[in-house]
Amino acid sequence: MKVSGHQPCYIPWYGFFEKVAKVDIFAIHDIAQYEKGGYINRNLIKSSQGFLWLTIPIQIKGNKNTPIKEIKIDNTQDWKRRHWKAIIVNYNKSKYFRDYRDFFGDIYHSNWEYIYELNMSIISFIMDELNINTKLCYISEMECRHKKKSDFVLSLCKELQADNYLSGKLGKEYLNEKDFELEGINIDYQEIRKIEYQQLFNDFIPNLSIIDILFNCGPVRTEAIVRGERSFDERISFLSSSRR
Repeated sequence: MKVSGHQPCYIPWYGFFEKVAKVDIFAIHDIAQYEKGGYINRNLIKSSQGFLWLTIPIQIKGNKNTPIKEIKIDNTQDWKRRHWKAIIVNYNKSKYFRDYRDFFGDIYHSNWEYIYELNMSIISFIMDELNINTKLCYISEMECRHKKKSDFVLSLCKELQADNYLSGKLGKEYLNEKDFELEGINIDYQEIRKIEYQQLFNDFIPNLSIIDILFNCGPVRTEAIVRGERSFDERISFLSSSRR
């Protein structure tokens, strides 16, 4: 049993979905504390001028320890119109944008009170598009939620009866590998691959939101990229036939 986990980010990059696709159970850390400068309420897209941040304003002043699940969006600001306009302006000429216009149009014309609900709606949709059937669990419902750092991850693995944990590269800074060895749990660290694909505008920019790949490459090639296929062409042929 292989396990991983992460906070529910806003329109995450491909690496988030790569971790989800490579494990049997993926833990959504819905009660992690908000970190300023992270990706819970913002992410990058590409514009004709370079990369562009899309940031959702949140109500966090005076209570920085609020868990992600309880963070409210500041809807006094017109962020939905700005984000949707930026996406349309920069991706309306991409090959597959029309395939996703209705879904994202609904997202940005709906009312969202909590950032968690918005993020999970997008994450769930993209998982379906990429044929990722990994089981999700939620830290708020688990006993390991009371632990911290390395002990938290170890408790998560034991609770889910995992024998393998897929960690982000920063895990090397805080995971006590000897504790995992004693429990018979192997740790793998995610390797960030250098990927390139056809983008709009000028030079290639890496590590953007998954929508940059999805709008430019479509679901079949995006799935191949996320799953780390060595030959995109072979994977595309196989997936295309399986989708008929």
